Amino acid sequence: MFNRRKSGVALFIVLLLIIVVITLTVAILRITSSQARLIHHQVSRIRAYYAVRAGMNLAFDKLRTGSWVQNPTSIVYYCINNKVDAAVTCSNTFVDASLPNVQITVHPAGGSGISNCSKLEIKTNYTYTPS
Repeated sequence: MFNRRKSGVALFIVLLLIIVVITLTVAILRITSSQARLIHHQVSRIRAYYAVRAGMNLAFDKLRTGSWVQNPTSIVYYCINNKVDAAVTCSNTFVDASLPNVQITVHPAGGSGISNCSKLEIKTNYTYTPS
């Protein structure tokens, strides 16, 4: 005849096994999701870093060749794609869809530091919005 006590133990073991499998699945999904967010954040930071490097090279080249006018008394702003600071008015804007917004600030020559040298300040923004 059929033993009810043994079937109850089997049911308990199956339910326990299902709970363990679900718990492991949730843990694996959380780890995978966390890694995906971390990678996205790192890629955004790397893109911002190389955008600043591109802005620096652009500024060096434009100032070296005389394509950009350097104002001896006031700060001049140049932008790639769009400005970073809201209060800034860009003198010239370049469009490159592969880069984030880059703002290049050319300070007047002189001041503190080496004479006849301008200070360059390059800013970018990168946004990371977790989903």
